[in-house]
Formats: sequence, C-alpha cells, structure tokens
Amino acid sequence: MKKTIFTTLMLFAMIIATSSCEKFLSQNPPHKMVVDNAVTNYDGAVSVLNGMYASLSTGSGSSVRDYFGGSPFVYMSNQAGVARAGGVTYYNMSYLSTTATFSNYWQHWYGCVNSANAAIIGIEGLADNKFPSPAIKNTMIAEARTFRAWVYSHLMWGFSHFWADNEYGVLWREDVANFKNIFAERLSVKESYEKIFADLDAGIAALPSYTTSKLLSKEMAQVIKAKLLLNRGWDGDYAQALTIVDNVISTAPASFNMNPDMQQMYKDAWDSKEVLFARYIEENEGRAYGEGTYSQTIIQAGDAWSAGAQDNPSSLKSFYPEFDNWINEDARFTTTMGWARAISSSGILYFCPTKLAREGRASTELMNDKFTTYYFRYPELLLMQAELRARTNKSIAESIASINLMRSKRTNPVLDPLPVPASREELMEVIFKEYCLELYMENGSEWLASLRIEKNNQPIIYLLKPDVSTIDENMFCWPIPSTETTTNYKMKPNPGYDN
Repeated sequence: MKKTIFTTLMLFAMIIATSSCEKFLSQNPPHKMVVDNAVTNYDGAVSVLNGMYASLSTGSGSSVRDYFGGSPFVYMSNQAGVARAGGVTYYNMSYLSTTATFSNYWQHWYGCVNSANAAIIGIEGLADNKFPSPAIKNTMIAEARTFRAWVYSHLMWGFSHFWADNEYGVLWREDVANFKNIFAERLSVKESYEKIFADLDAGIAALPSYTTSKLLSKEMAQVIKAKLLLNRGWDGDYAQALTIVDNVISTAPASFNMNPDMQQMYKDAWDSKEVLFARYIEENEGRAYGEGTYSQTIIQAGDAWSAGAQDNPSSLKSFYPEFDNWINEDARFTTTMGWARAISSSGILYFCPTKLAREGRASTELMNDKFTTYYFRYPELLLMQAELRARTNKSIAESIASINLMRSKRTNPVLDPLPVPASREELMEVIFKEYCLELYMENGSEWLASLRIEKNNQPIIYLLKPDVSTIDENMFCWPIPSTETTTNYKMKPNPGYDN
C-alpha cells in the first residue's frame, strides 16, 4: 500500500515528512549510494535514514533477507536448550568458522552498520541551513548512531566476549566500507562498550520518545544500554542498569504499555503499543518473502498434523524436554502455539509457535501477513527490573513483585500471581523461566539469560541441557567467520574455534 511515511525526529513530537510517496523501506540501502551524492539536501537526509531501516531486511545483499529477522534468535533459543528449530548444531554448540549462517549474519549485520555510517557521514556533512533547524539535524544523527549501537550490541552478543574484560571485542567501523579500509583490527571489549555507549548516550539525549515500533526512540536507546550492562555484569553495571530501567518505566509515554490481550498483541504485531522496536516489512509482492526462511524453520520444527494429534499434539517436537514441560503447563500456551501451514504442495499443517510463524506462508492470502521480529516488548522491561532488583540485593518480595505486575497486566490469558520464592536461587530460577515463557524465540533473551543466571553455582543453561556435561566459555559466542579472517589479515579470531 502506497503511503507517505513520517519520521519522528523532534523531542516535542515534531513530525518530518518524506519528500515523496515512496514506501518507507523501499529505498535503496544507503551504502549502495555515493554518500556525497546521496545527501545533498534535507530530503536526501530523510531518505538515507529510511534506507538505514531498510537494511534490517536487505543487509548488504540485493534482495530481502531475514538475517536480522528472527533467524538468529531462533538459533539462540536452540543454543539455550529451548527450541529445536535450527538443528542440533546450535544445541550442541558445535559450530565452525566455516558455518555459512555466521558468514551471512556477519555480512548483513555489517551491511546494517555500513548503512548507519552512510547516514551519519551524509547528515553530518550537510550544512545546518539545509535542515528545518539544527536540532532536527542533531536528532537525525542521533537516530543513526543509536541504530549503529543497536546493531553493534548484537555483534557483541553474537561474536565477541561481551562478558569479559579482554581483547575479543568488536570490529568497529565508522566509515563506509571500501577496499581501502577492509583491513582492520578488532577493539578490546572495554573499548567496544565505550564506543557503543557513546552512540547510545547521543540517542538518549536527542531522540524523541516512543510513538511507533517502526522507529528508534529515546526509550529504546535506554533499553539497549540497560541490556548491555545487564549482560556484561561488571562492577556497578547492575545498579546502573536498574536506574535506567526504573526511569523508562516511570517516564515512558503512557501509550507504551502491555496489551491486556496477548493474542491481540501478536495479531497487531508491529502496530501494537506493547512493542518498542520491531522489524517492519513493507507490504509489497508478499511480506512472506521478506522474512525468508524464518517462519518456515519454526513451522517445520513442530508436530505435523494428523487426525489423532489435531486436538492434542504429542510432546512437542518444537521444544527440548525441560521447556516443553514448562510451556505445556503455562497459561500462555494456547495463545502462543497453534497450527500453521508450511510451504509444500499439500500445505501440511504443523503445531508450532504461531506467535511468530502466524498462520504460515503457503497460501497467497497469507503472503502479506505481519511477519514480525519483536526486538523489544514491554514485558521484558519488568523481567529486567525483577532480575536487576535481585542482583542489587533488593528483597525477594520486591523482586518478584515486578514479575507479578507483568503477569497482572494480562487478562487474556489470565496469569496468576507467583508465590514469593523461599530463596534467592529459587527467585532467579523463576525469573529465568519467565524470560523463557514470555519471550522464547523472539530476540535471544532466553539465551543470554541462560548464561548469566546460575543454579547450583553454574549457568542455568545446564538445567535446560542436562545431557551437556561441560560448556566451554569460549562457546558463549560464535566463531568469527572464516570469510572475514581469511580476507582481513588483521582480524583476530575467537579462541577455541577452528580458525
């Protein structure tokens, strides 16, 4: 559907219109343009930002891909011992530097960084008098810097030793990539955080508050910073992260809150006011092509339809045993699971996580369904608050109160309050289960929580994967793809892998 898209840029709800009726995400990714020619006026600055968001689907390739769709988060869920989708390689964490998936993620995620850099360079280089005001220019730069920081946060969690103060940080790029700057060293972890936090602080200072999940906001910049601090866990990080989370909860627009009806929230998808940031795919020949193999992988990991199983599927093939037990007993089960149609000549149905796969992709009337990747929803704020309260020595009752507040905000389904745990270890296990049950397969949260939350003095991932006796800490991140280490001789690979 053709429509003019407006980009929110001013702190006081100033709305900036694009200069044409082109779709929000149909513009060429800016790293495919010559920056000097792409941003010569204000309309060009707006376009380069729109193209930046488009890179979430196109990455550095020429066609739509799901490499910043749900694909990596399905595999992270598999690594945690939750979802079977993606195969045993991720469950066993037996990846190699030659695993094609990682090369794809690396290429496309750095394509997104490239798009952000093109926007930053182009907008910074445009004279102030080309903009409606200097403040608008500053806000647009902050938007691009926040986008870059968001992408780099995933490069940290995916390919770097985000938990350790060592040399295995990110490969940081601030220029548009070309053959002259292809060779570069990675930063230390500490330097990486400093760069990312500087970008986020710019967003926190200049971005407007939340109005839509299709664009970044001040609240999303705060959330990214809080998540980075929570997963890093260095001295003082938990207290700082809790301050940020409390601030977002108390100051965010009232429109950003949980939908009492969970089923309606997923139906609304990126239009839900519960969703802070999501990957939006413009309607065109079919959104199903935009999410690539994402829903297909989820669907076919489920139980195939049969007359005997249509009303009561067996123990779910979609999940590994421990989580399977949890979700079957959870009130959210009937809202988040259901039958979806796979791509096949017969259009066979599978019982799978329809909260993400929706009805499936086989029929033409479903091609423009809202296939969404939920980068952040409101419930995660309260989950983070509960964990951060526990980690900063707040009482068990105060910590579990955040979980019960989250549960009380749902009326469909009704989620009963949880009793106050008897110990802090039990509290942390309850928090972990809620991360898994509320967010499974959405944004990688259950994977990161499985590493940082402990039970019996070891990461709780062992609860979900009891058959895995020892998990090398080096495997907490993926290998640097061999396509990078063989091309960039300065790039130091991650230890413990084959390159």
